[in-house]
Amino acid sequence: MLAETIKKLRIKNGMKQKELAEKLCVTAQAVSRWENGDTEPSVSTIYEMANIFNVSVDELFGKESPQAKPVEEKTVEKEYIYKEAKPVLAVCEQCNKPIYGADEIVRYNLRSGKRTICRNCDNRNKKEAYERAVAHGVRQRKLSFIWGGIITVLVAALALIITVSLDLGAGISVGASFGSLLVFPFVSCLFLQNNFIMEMVESVASWGFVRFPGLIFSLDLEGIIWLLTVKLALWILGGIIAIAFLILAVVLGIVLGLFVYPFALSKNIKHPELSVDD
Repeated sequence: MLAETIKKLRIKNGMKQKELAEKLCVTAQAVSRWENGDTEPSVSTIYEMANIFNVSVDELFGKESPQAKPVEEKTVEKEYIYKEAKPVLAVCEQCNKPIYGADEIVRYNLRSGKRTICRNCDNRNKKEAYERAVAHGVRQRKLSFIWGGIITVLVAALALIITVSLDLGAGISVGASFGSLLVFPFVSCLFLQNNFIMEMVESVASWGFVRFPGLIFSLDLEGIIWLLTVKLALWILGGIIAIAFLILAVVLGIVLGLFVYPFALSKNIKHPELSVDD
């Protein structure tokens, strides 16, 4: 059986006995004797011959190669899970995105009407408002330094000019100039806007705006002249009262500013966002 198989495979591969002998490093006579069944090749030669013919050793001995077992086909079943879409509860009026969760809805009652936005837009708006408030507070602090200094210098110069022109003496002139430094805390408090000085000044100054009662007069020349005279007198009196209360308000502001300014400045440095917005 081996002899027939060797001859059959050699012919099938288009080899002559000499060619096969050269590949196996033997003589052509050895190959002829194998095919005639006179002798059999060695085990190592049989393995090498199987490699040359690209067959198994079993096939070389005439045995059929075992058939490969058919591959069992497996059916892969895909499982599809369908999730029910969440209902849209609202739409953000700022970013136009749908809102699915009730805890993500933020509603505002404005003068122009109701407004609905999402939580992300609400947080972003609060952050931007906080940053604007901080920038406003820092700007007001800088303005308090600038305008407080300018107005203080102007008041000191005016006090110096008045005292010199009235020949009140060098000591009074210098004292008036240094006394003008009291204006700086007052003006700074007005710009910092995180204290009650501005509201107090406006409230006290408003007391000076007195409303006088109406006048009864006759429709003749003397009556009209009397009316104009009294009206002018009342207007002058009202102006004096208003100026007096304004001066009183400023004086109170200057005095209270000495005590309020350190706290107002410290508050502005630590929490600039607490300044009242314009």
